[in-house]
Amino acid sequence: MSEIESPPSLEPRFCQPKGWRWHGFERKKGRYVRFGSVFPSNSVPDAVVVCLPGVREFSEKYFELAQWCLDHNLAFWILDWAGQGKSTRLIKSNPQKRHSHGFDEDVKDLRYFIKEYIKHSSVHPDKGRIPLAMIGHSTGAHIGLHYLAKNVEGFECACFNAPLFGLKVFDKIPQWLGLAITSLKSFFAGSCYVYKGNNWEKRVKYSDLTSDEKRGAVEWIWAEHVPELRCGDVTYRWIYEAQHSCMHLRNVMRKTPPNIPCLFSFPGKETLVDNALAQKVIGYIPGAKIIDYPNSEHEIIMENDEVRDNFLEHFYTLVKETIIERPETLKPF
Repeated sequence: MSEIESPPSLEPRFCQPKGWRWHGFERKKGRYVRFGSVFPSNSVPDAVVVCLPGVREFSEKYFELAQWCLDHNLAFWILDWAGQGKSTRLIKSNPQKRHSHGFDEDVKDLRYFIKEYIKHSSVHPDKGRIPLAMIGHSTGAHIGLHYLAKNVEGFECACFNAPLFGLKVFDKIPQWLGLAITSLKSFFAGSCYVYKGNNWEKRVKYSDLTSDEKRGAVEWIWAEHVPELRCGDVTYRWIYEAQHSCMHLRNVMRKTPPNIPCLFSFPGKETLVDNALAQKVIGYIPGAKIIDYPNSEHEIIMENDEVRDNFLEHFYTLVKETIIERPETLKPF
C-alpha cells in the first residue's frame, strides 16, 4: 500500500510525498499498528528521523514535516499509536473514543517498530548504518523518552516539542492527588469521555492548538476526507494512564535519563501539558537544551512559519552537529 488520495482542498505541501510507503504490524494479537515511511529518491539519507505524534493524531498530519525532511536529505518514519489513526481502536462500541490500556503497551509498540523495521532498513551497503534522530510531540515525546531511557542504541539525538511530563489540569494540586482522582474516575467511568468530551463530528473544525489557520485545518480536512482517521476526545482511563505514566517517567528521568543530546521546545500559550513541571524534570537530563516560544500554541510543529521554521532550524542544527558533521562518533546499533 503506497498511495493515498489526498483531499482536493489541501495544498500540495500537506499531501502525501512522492515515494511514501504504508505498512503495519501486529506485535500482539488484536493490536495492529500502522506506520509510514519515505526516503530521499536520489541519495543516501544523512539520517533517519523517527517521528512520534501526539494523542489523537495520525500520520497524514505530518506529511509537510516529511517533505521538509526529504528536502534536507533525511529519511522519515512515523506510526499511528494504537487507539488513533488507522491503527487498532481500543473500544469496539465506539472506536472514536481515545482510550488506553497503559502507556507501557505504546512503549513496547515503539520498541518493536524500531527493532523490527527501522533498524533493518537503516543500513546502506556502501555507507553502513544510517544514524537515527527522534522528534516527538507531546504524548509522543512522553513515549519516546520512556523508550530512550532504556534503548538509546542507534539514536544520536532527540528533539521534543511540548513534552508530556504532567497534565496542566493538575498543576495546582499535588501530583499524587491527581493520580488518586483519575484512579477513581477510571474505576467508575473508565471508558467514558472526559467532561465535555465528544466524538470528532462535534468538535470544532479549526484547531485551537496553533495560530496558523491553514495548518490548523489540516487535521480536520484529512479526517473529513478519510472517516477512518476520525478520533474523538480521550476517556477517563486515558487520563489515569497518562497521569500514572507521567509520575513514572519523572522518576525514570531522575535515575536513568537518556545520554544523548536532547532539545526541548516549549510553547508559551500552553493549555494541555505542565510546562513548569516538565522544565524541572528536564534539569535531570545531562546537556539538555531548552527553547521557549512565548507566542506559540501547543503544536509548535504546526505553528506559523516564524515559529515552525525556527524550531526546525534548531532541530536540523542538532542533527548536523551530532550526525552529519561527526560520522566518526556514531554509536553501533
